[in-house]
Amino acid sequence: MLKDNLRIAFEQLQSGKLRSLLTVLGITIGIATVIAIVAVLEGYFASISKDLNALGANTFQVQRFDRFGGIHVGRGDREYRKIISPEVAEAIREECDLVDKAAAELFQFGMSLQYKGEKTNPNLLLYGVEPDFFYNNAYFIGSGRQITWEDIRNNSNTIVIGMDAVEKLFPFEDPLGKEVKLNGLKFKVVGVLEKMGSRTFGDSKDNNLAIPITTFESMFGKERSANITISVKDPSLFEDTKDQVIGVMRRERKVPPGEENDFAVFSNDNLVDTFRGVANQIQLVAALLGMVSLLVGSIGVMNIMLVTVTERTREIGIRKAVGARRGTILLQFLNESVLLSLVGGLLGMFIGFGLAFIANMALDIPFVVPVWIVVSAVLVTSLVGLGAGMYPAAKAAKMDPINALRYE
Repeated sequence: MLKDNLRIAFEQLQSGKLRSLLTVLGITIGIATVIAIVAVLEGYFASISKDLNALGANTFQVQRFDRFGGIHVGRGDREYRKIISPEVAEAIREECDLVDKAAAELFQFGMSLQYKGEKTNPNLLLYGVEPDFFYNNAYFIGSGRQITWEDIRNNSNTIVIGMDAVEKLFPFEDPLGKEVKLNGLKFKVVGVLEKMGSRTFGDSKDNNLAIPITTFESMFGKERSANITISVKDPSLFEDTKDQVIGVMRRERKVPPGEENDFAVFSNDNLVDTFRGVANQIQLVAALLGMVSLLVGSIGVMNIMLVTVTERTREIGIRKAVGARRGTILLQFLNESVLLSLVGGLLGMFIGFGLAFIANMALDIPFVVPVWIVVSAVLVTSLVGLGAGMYPAAKAAKMDPINALRYE
């Protein structure tokens, strides 16, 4: 019987293709919207999770405020907090036996580099660094060397440059040993960072410059707050290491017992969780928009099923006259309603996949479609079809066969 009901349902869909397509348009739009948005967000999440690993494995950071790369990871931005001195990194190295490496860093956006007649765009990110900066931030030297403690002690004008500067200033020669101008001062290129590519939102990872932290302070003053990057010796003691560092930071900054920290401590997990929270909120909005479309689509399905019941009144009368039970009639029209909704859902899935694929290709992010969204789409459209078809199917099942046979 189920096989026969499905065959009849398919025949009804085929007999009115355009009408069926217009009927399920709302469902198609709703499912396509939700799948496309979720797939793009999942692609962004996968890409951003990779970008956020810039801190390095088993590494965390201490800084003045609760933001990282524009991502808000806590509170404290509006309250006054004194700056973090680079000397704090030395206290952490000396007193925290669980810490593997600790390095202070200062930074300045919007820098440009000049070599002979060529000049880069003013979009380079200049760091004043200590040697372990490179390890803790997963920056690898492609050629030459990194900034050393001797460079820092001598306040030397040495610089490590990224591939953006190399490609602009040294397209046909080796930059090592060459003199470049930064902020009007001459610097000797001692190292080149490995090429890293682009971040999720299209900006380059290769626009970095690194000079000794003492040289940076000579150029820009000592009134800037430093970030302290810290790597742990034993990954299993990650939280213990954080607690140890927090203790030193509170003592160095004279935070009274019982008061909150006047600095931020976070790791990759904090950043990933923060973005996941934002992504979940966007997905919720997408789901609500999709539900509106599904509601409109379900009304369309109910209307067309009521019209179908009316058009097939004599058929219902004949089936009842030859012994069809109410449950059989009910199941037949519910099958048609559910099948109609599933067709709309499948069309929506294909359209949503296509839109997400195009968007992800254009944005250069991974194409990720979670299984749960596909399963949810099938279940939701089935439930929409079931709900929309219940009243028309019940109306058909309750028809009096005599009146149905007399219907013109």
